[in-house]
Amino acid sequence: MKLKKLVAATAVAVLSVGFGAAANAALIKTDIIMIVDESGSMGNVQANLRNNIGQFASILSAGGIDARYGLVGYGSSTVAPRMLTDLTDSASFAIAAQGLLINGGTEPGYTATAFALNELDNQASLFSYRGDSVKNLIIFTDEPHNGTSLSYGTVGGVTVSYSIIDDLLTDNNALFNAVLRGTSTINSYGPLAAGHGGNVYDLNGLNTTDQQVVSDFVDDFAASKLQEILDFCTLNPNDPACQGGTVPEPTSLALLGLGMFGLAAMRRRRDEGMLQAAA
Repeated sequence: MKLKKLVAATAVAVLSVGFGAAANAALIKTDIIMIVDESGSMGNVQANLRNNIGQFASILSAGGIDARYGLVGYGSSTVAPRMLTDLTDSASFAIAAQGLLINGGTEPGYTATAFALNELDNQASLFSYRGDSVKNLIIFTDEPHNGTSLSYGTVGGVTVSYSIIDDLLTDNNALFNAVLRGTSTINSYGPLAAGHGGNVYDLNGLNTTDQQVVSDFVDDFAASKLQEILDFCTLNPNDPACQGGTVPEPTSLALLGLGMFGLAAMRRRRDEGMLQAAA
């Protein structure tokens, strides 16, 4: 455990050194919307997300990321997605997350993702994305997308399908990550993550009362998210969010040694283990 945390911490430190003074100037802006399933099995996940958002945020900040955090809940007794907070700081996010519910059973995750992008027809709540930020969505769920009622939300007058949300993510140039459990859930959201610059992570890292497991997961998840944002700007250097400074070339980052080794090892563990999340 100590070695694992040291590697994650060293990866962040080395990335920050690679940026030099520019890192402290918040090189890249990102607006992160966390989309959280409100069904009865998600209580531990919600509590651990709320209690560890500060740890997650501090790793992004140390890597030179100016991040804001918004929160969508979906699948509660009202089913339709709802805004718990607009984009804000991590402390305000933690307070807003106390309002998440665990009384749902229908989880229209594609609909909730469209809501997070401000793309549902006539949606009442709109997220205030900065024009010069990377849009960054993360869904947390143990159920595949389900629910076809028009009352949950529509795009162009129809219920939100995989193809619709795939197109919306492309149109918004948004990153998409999925923290999941179960084969059918991975099948539902995994291809979206793979197609939009993101990854699939094992929800079991948050669905536990073992706080060491949670802390290790948050360290790994945040370090991976940091690298993902840097990769985005390497691939999209003309994106407005990437204009605050010079993003190091991948070869330069690789020469930084242990930090990059730590991230590479973390990615191997993720690829080999995270997709094997238990049902």
